[in-house]
Amino acid sequence: MVDLHWKLNMPNSDMPSKSPKLSISDKSSPRNNSLPLLQPPSITNDISAAAPPLCAAYDYYLRLPEVRKLWESREFPNWSNEPILKPALQALEITFRFISTVLSDPRPYTNRTEWNRRLESIATQQIEIIAMLCEDEEQNPETRGTVPTAYLSSGDSKSRSYSETSLLPRLATWYKSKDVAQRILLSVECQMMRCSYTLGLGEPNLAGKPSLRYDTVCKPNEVHALKTTPYDDRIENYENHTVHATHQIVESWIHVSRKLLERISDAIEGRRMEKAAEDCYAVERIWKLLADIEDVHLMMDPADFLKLKNQLSVKSSSYETAAFCMRSKELVNVTKMCRDLRHRVPEILEVEADPKGGPRIQEAAMKLYVAEKKSGFEKVHLLQAMQAIEVSMKRFFYGYKQVLTVVMGSSEANGNRVGLSCDGGDSLTHMFLEPTYFPSLDAAKTFLGYFWDNDNKWVLEKKVNLL
Repeated sequence: MVDLHWKLNMPNSDMPSKSPKLSISDKSSPRNNSLPLLQPPSITNDISAAAPPLCAAYDYYLRLPEVRKLWESREFPNWSNEPILKPALQALEITFRFISTVLSDPRPYTNRTEWNRRLESIATQQIEIIAMLCEDEEQNPETRGTVPTAYLSSGDSKSRSYSETSLLPRLATWYKSKDVAQRILLSVECQMMRCSYTLGLGEPNLAGKPSLRYDTVCKPNEVHALKTTPYDDRIENYENHTVHATHQIVESWIHVSRKLLERISDAIEGRRMEKAAEDCYAVERIWKLLADIEDVHLMMDPADFLKLKNQLSVKSSSYETAAFCMRSKELVNVTKMCRDLRHRVPEILEVEADPKGGPRIQEAAMKLYVAEKKSGFEKVHLLQAMQAIEVSMKRFFYGYKQVLTVVMGSSEANGNRVGLSCDGGDSLTHMFLEPTYFPSLDAAKTFLGYFWDNDNKWVLEKKVNLL
């Protein structure tokens, strides 16, 4: 695993130990104000997965080894976006199955109206992200036209231009799900409007565009073959199906995030800053989607869910400091990759970290924000997108803590050490209370704001000469 002890492995130049200097002519300076002193932030805690037996039990319950084979299968070697879009489409297909499961629930006490609204919203958010990924692919000259599509009038029976195995077209004909499915189909039509092709799920396709070969890419039949859990034969609890589907969707999108983060790293190394920024904003949206998916736990029946937790032997312990979500090794790895984006700041700004701890990176950021933003706006976009990932990720962990407490009760959460203070060793609390991952960018904006707040606007506009 990646070592995240920042103080030990990262040059101290990204932690401003002294104030940056603005080279401003003495004649033009209206006053000699002292700059505020900023204490260098520190990130002392690492994030780690739960105990290996707990992670193995989590993977076994969700059948993740088999799901990963579907994510990693390749049908189109020349299509570079397949490793990203395939798991995204499979998560969407699991959502369709989730809708069918909820509407088939025989329990008379479930809130079907709110369930429908929640799952429709989650499906729509996924379609938005998928459409955004498709748009970005179409705008890139290197990847444009590589997506596997088919026309309605092609007459090729081996590659139909609409899905025959997806659950969504069938949901659109079932009286219980017809309204939800029709609204989702309209969302597909609207969100794919900017793309040269559509998803081929039975949406109106008023423009007559080619359709993605959905069945070949997504493989819905193989996805739905993994809907059962290893404990179905001995657990008679309907929440077993909802929990299983929820976490399969979560894991699929976490995998998409990991592939995007790998592509972001390659784009930064290749100086394709705007492309890296596009993928960063996609990762930000995925963190927001994950938070909304976790909120689905609030819809589950309390007694049935807690009974299922006991049946699955999901228990907290005083010696286990990792939150329940840390049983997902993929989530831990993606979280580390998001945090490690901070190490890319010097490379983006094209400066070297000062081994003596000087504010070299901070000054370069100030110069970019003020004097070079017209010529280096791609870098500004990327830096802003990286900080947006930090915000959405911390928001996810904060929301997860609240959901865990509401669903399982504060006593169980405290047993998992989630309810303790930040100083009590709770890794989940540390995730959203730790200092910013980008101290140099934070300091640059702080000092620039200081100058604007002290009537130095004209100095910045005309006389600033950042060192």
